[in-house]
Amino acid sequence: MTVPEQYGRRLIPQILDSLASVEPHRIIYSVANSSNISHGFQHISARAFAKAVDKTAWWLHSQVGEKRVVRAAAYIGPQDDLRHVLLTYACVKVGCTALFLSPKNSTEGALAVLEAAKCSVWVNPCGYSCPLVDDILQKRSMKVFHLPELDELLNAETTESYPYTKTFDEASQNPFCLLHTSGSTGLPKPIAWSHGLIGTMDAGAGIIMNILLPSLFGLHCIMGPKGVVPNMNLIESLADHAEIDIWSMVPSLVDELGETPDVLVKLKQSKFICASGGPVSPLIGSKVNDVVRVLNLTGTTEGLFMGNLWVEKQDWYYFAFHPFSGFEFKEVESGVYEHWVHRNDHWPLFQGIFHTFPNERSVNFKDLYTKHPTKPNLWAYKGRNDDIVVLSNGYKISPFETEALIGAGKPQAGLLIELENPTSKTNVVWDSIWATIERANALSLHKNQVQSDYVAFAELDTPFSRTDKGTVKRRATLEAYADYIERFYSSRSDQDTEQSSPAIKKAAPDDDLFAMGFDSLLGFRAIKTLRVATGLRDLLAPRHLYGSPTLRQFSATLAQLVADMHRKAIDRSASNGTVADNVAEMYRMINLHRMRLSQKVSPFDQMSPNIYLGMKFFYQLRKGARFEDVFVRLQAGLRRAMTFIPELEGKLMPCSEDEIGYKKGDMRISIPPVPCTATANRSTESSRPRQLRYQDLSAVLPSFAELRAGGFASSGFADDVLLSSPLLPPLPADLFVAQANFITGGCILAINMHHQCFDGTGTIMVMRIWGECCRYVQGDASATCAWLDKESLNRNLLQILHEMEGYAKPAGQVDKNVWGFIDIPDPAETGTESVTEIKNLVTESSLPPAPFFPRNFQWPPKPLPNGRHLASSTFIIPTEMIEQLRQDVLADPAAGGLISDSDMIQAFVWRAAVKARRHVAIQLRDETFETDEMAIVELPIDARPYFSKLLPESYMGNLVVINRPSMPVATLCGTETTVAQISQVLRAAAVHITPSLVHDAFTLLQSVPDYTKVTTACMELEGMHTAVNNLMLFQTSAISFGDEFLDDGGVPSAMRVQMDAINAAFRMLVIHPLREDGGIELVIGTLPEELDALLADGEFTRYCRFYHEHRVTLVPSADLRQLHRVTVVGRSMDDESSH
Repeated sequence: MTVPEQYGRRLIPQILDSLASVEPHRIIYSVANSSNISHGFQHISARAFAKAVDKTAWWLHSQVGEKRVVRAAAYIGPQDDLRHVLLTYACVKVGCTALFLSPKNSTEGALAVLEAAKCSVWVNPCGYSCPLVDDILQKRSMKVFHLPELDELLNAETTESYPYTKTFDEASQNPFCLLHTSGSTGLPKPIAWSHGLIGTMDAGAGIIMNILLPSLFGLHCIMGPKGVVPNMNLIESLADHAEIDIWSMVPSLVDELGETPDVLVKLKQSKFICASGGPVSPLIGSKVNDVVRVLNLTGTTEGLFMGNLWVEKQDWYYFAFHPFSGFEFKEVESGVYEHWVHRNDHWPLFQGIFHTFPNERSVNFKDLYTKHPTKPNLWAYKGRNDDIVVLSNGYKISPFETEALIGAGKPQAGLLIELENPTSKTNVVWDSIWATIERANALSLHKNQVQSDYVAFAELDTPFSRTDKGTVKRRATLEAYADYIERFYSSRSDQDTEQSSPAIKKAAPDDDLFAMGFDSLLGFRAIKTLRVATGLRDLLAPRHLYGSPTLRQFSATLAQLVADMHRKAIDRSASNGTVADNVAEMYRMINLHRMRLSQKVSPFDQMSPNIYLGMKFFYQLRKGARFEDVFVRLQAGLRRAMTFIPELEGKLMPCSEDEIGYKKGDMRISIPPVPCTATANRSTESSRPRQLRYQDLSAVLPSFAELRAGGFASSGFADDVLLSSPLLPPLPADLFVAQANFITGGCILAINMHHQCFDGTGTIMVMRIWGECCRYVQGDASATCAWLDKESLNRNLLQILHEMEGYAKPAGQVDKNVWGFIDIPDPAETGTESVTEIKNLVTESSLPPAPFFPRNFQWPPKPLPNGRHLASSTFIIPTEMIEQLRQDVLADPAAGGLISDSDMIQAFVWRAAVKARRHVAIQLRDETFETDEMAIVELPIDARPYFSKLLPESYMGNLVVINRPSMPVATLCGTETTVAQISQVLRAAAVHITPSLVHDAFTLLQSVPDYTKVTTACMELEGMHTAVNNLMLFQTSAISFGDEFLDDGGVPSAMRVQMDAINAAFRMLVIHPLREDGGIELVIGTLPEELDALLADGEFTRYCRFYHEHRVTLVPSADLRQLHRVTVVGRSMDDESSH
């Protein structure tokens, strides 16, 4: 009696072994020998393939050794190379898991997947190279195994069988292979395809899903030649020489096939074409469907193909789904439905998504569908909810619709921009736009998703179509620009499709080409042609033509670019020689010494006063972790971090007045030198860095669980309990001081970074490096900080890039209004102008004048009278109230659709804080305000994205400019003024921040004669000015200290700014990172009567909740040392016998 096959409970390696035994000569793969299919195929039988799998498994076994845990083995290989299939099967047999990445990924995206998968093994196929792989291996330490060539693996007739004896129940939850999410909503994450998930494909044998898994259903798979990207020539050759029944194509090839009728007709004898992975043009797809049936498939990375059914040929564009799939379509707007799946009794075999998410009862795919107009249960894919891009104006657009409408056959994304002032296409405007595009590209999984060549401006005579509310009518606009878009893409082809404007031929050397009719399309074409002619390639961009719009200017720019290119080529050639090992070691030692050379702080560093930037990070301890063991690991990690960042054991001190070029207030960083043999006994090198202290507060502070329940509110206890942060640290001052404060179930790691050496971004970078070094000492060999650029602390780099990229100029040529964006005033205000003899030559400005505020150069600032001081008040905006605030603001006609959440929250809290202070001043202190008295809000802006592409992302020095929007106090606090109107003020101010402004700020800072003249509006403690430090979107997941003793992978549960020192010197509001529950925590420095005014403000309390915490009562400090051991500077816990 024949035992029936248990479809859905078969394991793929065993299916293959069974097939090799029963039908050993059956051909299961045919691989084309070349792109000319007439040259034949390499046919591979079931037995030969099974033997090759065994040989690959034994090879892998010899590399990884005896398996103890399931390892991930990362792989990128050539197109249509059978080795990725062999590796997948071999990994399963050996107990590893193949992790597949695309060569089109960005380095950051690939590294994120490797880190999340804890992957330390890279399998590199012999005979294949990939720039992405080189980048990855430079930035991440991995064991590299070289997979033999395919012919060697197929030569396996004498290979012994590699046993695989697991049952389905034993293996069902083990990973079959690893892929990853797209990264569209953040960094990509690995996704495991379990054997149970693969079983759902097997169970669907009667459904069309089988076409993608020939190993399950005995299909003969024909693969194109290795390394050849699919194209029409290859498809035509396959159609001529291979009898193919079923084709699997990406939609762009289906679209191209529809436009190539002489190839399409050759596919007429095939059964169908399977199209999946993106939008197929309904119009072009129908042309293909008329000749050979098109099968439209949909699925997910996490759930594969679930329940796709065969539909009538004329309904090819629609989907039908099996009842067992458990799908529901919920109407989210008129005629548009959101796709959900609910677990049912058939889930083990028919709902693969619940193998990936075993704890879920329902999953929202976030796919949007429309119904067939007449036939029930037929659905057309419309797009995705989370594909929808939310612009800063709150308007939502669907890239899928754009793709289907105008993007069929266009593999490159384009961007069409309408300027408020169509005549303002200046270099400054382009800088601002391109900086934003680059930030968006950096967040994408794929490299350069939008290229500079594919950015165009709207035409003067064709404005965007808008609704009465001012929002864009997307479809109407796209239809109006249909011809323009076609010409736009055509201008990037190699064909001569249009003639230049006749007027251009008569242009004089100093005529503006764009004023004479040289539009964006001709500009793109000219740049493309010149790239080829000059060899400049990507070094030449449209921005160069926009910035030099006359023939004379552009010729000079072009000549300079070519000269720079040749000079760099000569420099590279000179540096390519091979260096002997002893010379290489010499240079390594030189670099080690160079890292510890004293250097002056940069002009941007000088914008900060002598103060510490204090932060605290809350970590949950693993059950049973001893405080002492955790501290020892923190010490070891910090000692290693100091090899990457020697400044962590350095001090800040004043420069000598005898230094050449000395200016008043000049500061210098001094770092202990590299230890030498002669002074080994006096070396500062120690496994116990003095900068890190230990404190047990488990009997003083609440437990970690209690702090978490309270949202880790900042105002629960004084900062000095965790780490003393002097307002005026005596010089020389340590650049870095930290204290590990242990409480029941957790550790609060408090740090002080000297603000004249590190800004907030630099501080987070330090914590990231310290965390990675802690992971390394815990045994994570991949935690090498290979991503850290060695120039990350080179403060001379700003000057180098400033000069090299052509931004350097005399200070007199800088718009004087740029002084309003830095924390040192124009010397003309302070009476020091004669020192520098600077005469400003700029008479016109596009920037707002520097706002006036009293200059206070006293540090620390003058305290409040009567010994009063600000205290931190914590407020929470719950998730549901954020949504309510958003709806209320966007409903305001003043919003104009141009408000982001960040603008909205900043506007809301600025208004509330100033209203409270104004109320107290008028009602309790009988003060009056002039009608034109202004309130300034100071917004620190990270200038790294604006400075230079060449600046390392890990640069740690200060690089911040200050945006200073302002409003009359009466208007800001007026009952007729809305949050939407205030948000518009902030949004209008944001456009001023450009690369040109940032570099002009650097020029002015270089020219300053006295760096002690640091002053900010928010230093006026009794005034109406304030600063807002917005950390709302920062994610603590970038910081991981390892999971040996810490829960959550060593990622902090919360991060908070130490406010007590700030409250003594500044009027500042802090918006902390989003809470675990999605809410927002605001911390405001207030006087008691100001807090009362805030709590009486109906607008404020409508959305905010005051955190009614009770500050922890502490024992006196003298007794604290008796109750809890506190390690003093320079001593370790191990020096005290009491522990």
